[in-house]
Amino acid sequence: MKEILLEVNKVKKYFPLKKSFFSNRSGQVKAVDEVSFTIFKGETFGLVGESGCGKSTLSRVIMRLTDADSGEIKFENTDLLKLKGEELRKQRGKFQMVFQKPFESLNPRRTVGQIIGAPFEIHGIASGVDKESRVKRLLELVGLSPQYINRYPHEFSGGQRQRIGIARAIALNPQLVVCDEAVSALDVSIQSQILNLLGDLQKEFGLTYLFISHNLSVVKHMSSRIAVMYLGKIVEIADAEELYANASHPYTKALLSAIPQPDPDFNKERIILSGDVPSPVNPPSGCRFCTRCQEAMPICREIAPEFVPLNDKHAVACHLYAETPAAQAVAAGMAD
Repeated sequence: MKEILLEVNKVKKYFPLKKSFFSNRSGQVKAVDEVSFTIFKGETFGLVGESGCGKSTLSRVIMRLTDADSGEIKFENTDLLKLKGEELRKQRGKFQMVFQKPFESLNPRRTVGQIIGAPFEIHGIASGVDKESRVKRLLELVGLSPQYINRYPHEFSGGQRQRIGIARAIALNPQLVVCDEAVSALDVSIQSQILNLLGDLQKEFGLTYLFISHNLSVVKHMSSRIAVMYLGKIVEIADAEELYANASHPYTKALLSAIPQPDPDFNKERIILSGDVPSPVNPPSGCRFCTRCQEAMPICREIAPEFVPLNDKHAVACHLYAETPAAQAVAAGMAD
């Protein structure tokens, strides 16, 4: 049996939308709406979806950088949402984050040694010569020279700055590292180097990754399991090979059809979605994807689909595969 490291259970995060001088709109932005999944120790769990679907908000909620409105986030059977103050601070060393934009996530007024060494000081682990020795070791681990310890972030390239961010993230030997679009701001050639570095560190330290990206090719390369997110909800979860070979949700199929193919003679039907992504302030009732789905049925607009297991490696939230008792009742009412 695989050991569960992180369990996200019906997590919800809404942002209030207040009236302003420029707009009379009010309501709530439903960024994350009852999202659930589990991550096992030692795996890389991929999370994909269009920009604005709630991926980054979810990552910040898991990291307790943003408070959730409801739900549970159990890390080693401890609900992080119930922790405050010193209890939460003690747990923070076990889960760390690599941010999307390395230059913005590094303090430009602090040296590399100060940036990477900060976790040691905050948690009272090392200081002085001991801290400096640990920082130099971390620089070597991420492929940078220990001589860079007194340089500032602006003296490095984008890829080097991301290596610094990774070094800071693994400083306290965390069990979980959340990578939020960790390579999207980098050149393609540098992306492969950072991905290989993350893979090497995972093997060496037994890290568990939550890997968030909109790049489906990168997610396939990195992940053992993948969840697909659309407009604040998870619509499909499967092992990586299973998902790419047998995508079931119409939205997942459309995403995969957009992946560029290196073989010019390979003919693949491209699925073009109609319309725009609905506003998270007023999402469609029922299935969130029903307004753009070519296979939508009347029931899809009435009730949200529940997750249906297709096999032991694959589950999908779609009325095309199974109808819940509540959905069947709605369908019977329509027939009458």
